[in-house]
Amino acid sequence: MSQTLIISTLREEISELSLVIDAQQAILHDLLTRRAKARYKLNCYSDPMARLPLEIQSHILLSVDSDNCSPKPFPKSPPMVFLGVCRLWRDIAVSTPKLWAKLRMDSLPRGPNHSELCGLWLKRARSLPLSVELHGPATLDQSVQDLVARHSHQLTDLTLSISFEYLDNPQLLHTTWKPRAGSLSSLKTLSIEASSDHAYIGDMCEWLDVMQAAPVITRCKMLNTFHEEKDGLPLIRPHLTLGSLETLELGDPHVANLHGENGSSAVILRYLNLPALKTLIISDLDITPEEFLSFLSLSSPPLQSLRTLVPPEWLHPIVDYLGLIPTLTALDLFALPDDGGLTGDQLHPVIDALRTAPDLLPNIRELGFHTACPVTVDYEKVLSMLRFRFTSCSTPLERFVLSFPQHNDRDHNNDMPNEEVRAGLRQLVEDGLKIHIGHTDNLL
Repeated sequence: MSQTLIISTLREEISELSLVIDAQQAILHDLLTRRAKARYKLNCYSDPMARLPLEIQSHILLSVDSDNCSPKPFPKSPPMVFLGVCRLWRDIAVSTPKLWAKLRMDSLPRGPNHSELCGLWLKRARSLPLSVELHGPATLDQSVQDLVARHSHQLTDLTLSISFEYLDNPQLLHTTWKPRAGSLSSLKTLSIEASSDHAYIGDMCEWLDVMQAAPVITRCKMLNTFHEEKDGLPLIRPHLTLGSLETLELGDPHVANLHGENGSSAVILRYLNLPALKTLIISDLDITPEEFLSFLSLSSPPLQSLRTLVPPEWLHPIVDYLGLIPTLTALDLFALPDDGGLTGDQLHPVIDALRTAPDLLPNIRELGFHTACPVTVDYEKVLSMLRFRFTSCSTPLERFVLSFPQHNDRDHNNDMPNEEVRAGLRQLVEDGLKIHIGHTDNLL
């Protein structure tokens, strides 16, 4: 047999065997598919989870706790972990948009895969309102900016949690994300939170622009943040009117009073008109009394709750400004010490006004005074004020707090009321007034 004939014969044999192998592989693939379907049906009949209606299974996945914070795009964090359990759970997770409506992501560069994953995450939320938390340095990665911009019309909650541990130069404190006009049309809550290690110094114009781009915002929180004005001069721009903003938190006055942390600048009040404001919290009253008066006069807000840190020079004018807020039902004043240390005399202007002027704060129900140093208080005046507010006003006082820290090197015998005043206070408590007087960690 010639060599040419042998080669031709072998090629024909290989071709025939290939056809048989292809046929067998098709049969094997069909068998594997039928086995997978049979197993799926078996699971549907034998697995209690699989027998539940899809709506209940979705609700179970939604109930999984994600450490009480927005989910992160990590393989072992919900809802990502559901994708690897089985095909059924994957199908349920992918088809449940509410699972993907919250996202906590890094604002620093993580590579294209991270950005693509976060983009796919938000896409699975479909048209639902979105809650997004950005964690990292103040300067946002461009891919993060682009992703937020694409979904900005869906954002209802946006948190910028700024940490400077990622930066070699902590002076790089400015964000670079500037939303397009009207791009935050659904935003209800805006939070800017900086770590206590480094206060965030932001561009005043930038954050006013962000707030202006959110016409339906109802709550704004700025923790440990301060704002720069160009060359230290006030901005020349019309007041920004936010007709839906009801709550403005500028830091935590309690923490700032005791530890000097979590303060936030009140300078932004120079540029805001807030006619719907109901709750105002201020931890650094770094504007003049005249500027605060201008804010109250311009906005005429229906304030119900005011918590503010009060410098010593503010304690006298604050009485006049409280007269501009007759709607207040809750007031907490955190008093800072002067150069010689805080004394009770600095609290007396407010206490005297409240015990003699029924038209001052006629709707007040909760009243609190908090100091950073031990105080010497005229408790007879305090008792007189409480009796007047509890028995002689149309809206009786419901709760009173006077708190101050305890110092080991101080005799605290004079810090507390005498027995006669205590008896009067006890009578008010028996009549229904809640009273807490004493050291910050041990109120009586």
